[in-house]
Amino acid sequence: MLDLAILGTSLATAKGTWSIGVKGEKIVSVVPGEVPIAAQKEIDAQGKVTLPGLIDSHVHTRDPGYPQKEDTHSAAMAAAAGGVTTIMAMPNCNPPMTTEAAIRYAMGHTVKQDYVDLCLVGGLCGAAAGWGPTAVQAGAVALDIYDDLFAYGTKTWISVFQAAKQAAVPVCFYLMDSAMERLRRSRQAEAGASEVEQIAGATDGRTEAISISRIFPMADYFQVPVVLRMVTTARALETVRQMRYLYPEARVYVEVCIPYLFLTREALLERGSRAHIHPPLRSEEDAEALWAGISDGTVDYLATDHAPHAEGEKDRTQLSDCASGIVGLETMLPLLLDACAKGKLRMTDIHRLCCQAPAQIYGLAQKGDIRVGGDADLVLVDPSQHWHVRSRYTRGAPGPFENQQLQGKLCMTIHRGKIIMRDVRGIPTIGVSKYERAEKLV
Repeated sequence: MLDLAILGTSLATAKGTWSIGVKGEKIVSVVPGEVPIAAQKEIDAQGKVTLPGLIDSHVHTRDPGYPQKEDTHSAAMAAAAGGVTTIMAMPNCNPPMTTEAAIRYAMGHTVKQDYVDLCLVGGLCGAAAGWGPTAVQAGAVALDIYDDLFAYGTKTWISVFQAAKQAAVPVCFYLMDSAMERLRRSRQAEAGASEVEQIAGATDGRTEAISISRIFPMADYFQVPVVLRMVTTARALETVRQMRYLYPEARVYVEVCIPYLFLTREALLERGSRAHIHPPLRSEEDAEALWAGISDGTVDYLATDHAPHAEGEKDRTQLSDCASGIVGLETMLPLLLDACAKGKLRMTDIHRLCCQAPAQIYGLAQKGDIRVGGDADLVLVDPSQHWHVRSRYTRGAPGPFENQQLQGKLCMTIHRGKIIMRDVRGIPTIGVSKYERAEKLV
């Protein structure tokens, strides 16, 4: 007898209804129709769509070091409530994960939780690039450029790419040059620009294009997989298209984060610190260009840049004194489901951008698809249900989507064969075994 059977569900990648059998942590059967499966628990999934558990490759868990903002436990619960079953923790904790000792400390220090899979991203510094392979040996699945690589010369770039080549994991670049940013802000200040205008204009498409134009040839020369973090502008996407034409062998992947699809610069004016992120929010034209990049395949995957801060750090008089970053784990999938309802996206796009592609890019072989032998990470959603956003599990201050009405609601999250979140009377409830009173779960 199997442990779990999901009966009569729709899939993003195939027509008709399907039944899924789970034994232990693995999927053991995926068959068409509502086929009877002998299992200890049955889920009647008629009218629901089942997706693989989402992978969020850009999460600031704030652990260790900043538990008042978030810790591993609260981040994992927020992820489970949002249908995310694998998170990748960024290295800017305390101590920062820029040494082998810091990575091992983070692995041992983070709060024990069984809700999601947690992967660590090591920080690769231009000033000490040689430790990259050691970071992977310590457990990192990718390397983020941690300091301002653009402040160094070509010799440092070479050492970084050589280390990344030896580490054999993706190396991730942020498209922000601090010297260019300082120059832009000083010029805006001299011109009498307001505080909001200075923040919103600190970086632009030209800044991103300069970075992309330097990264591509190096990635091609060293044949290192590279991720362009947080691409936000139309000019950046067009630069990627041109560079891919010039360097067809370069393995360079484009990450777009959720806020830049659903918010524009006007939100910063309207919602202030609750919409204050870095890079700053862009124009409507840039947002539309990102959606077009999803449609034509220029964008490889989506992530949240979940960056929680305590309310006192977000709500200050001056915007420049407020912490930059917003929460996103609990709203990523709901926002994308709402986009599907509005015709901007398809369920197959969610599967590709949030499950399949990140699993392939970061080498998570057992994730990203609903297939026999894969991890039983599954999310059941009701595409027709309307509801209002309310963040319940993150410790971070509520984000700019709070109280927004969306269409498309999560019903259940399953991680490695275990039901970890279930909608109970409209509330996403974590650790739901105590609510299961019958063998058949509806």
